[in-house]
Amino acid sequence: MSLSGSKGLLTDATRQLQLRWSDARNAWRDHKATEFEDQYLSDLMTSVNSALRVIDELDQLLQKIHADCE
Repeated sequence: MSLSGSKGLLTDATRQLQLRWSDARNAWRDHKATEFEDQYLSDLMTSVNSALRVIDELDQLLQKIHADCE
């Protein structure tokens, strides 16, 4: 699988998680929901965004390597 394919899968999975969390959050409105969001989801989204940036950097590097080998 290519890096762009992996990036797409990660992006789609993250989007689905955000949509489902939004649905859950409409029903779960107490302090524990806020705590869960702050403790887990915020960090997860930050990590995913970092991973997506690294995937882009790796993809550019691999393209350069491929071009240099031709």
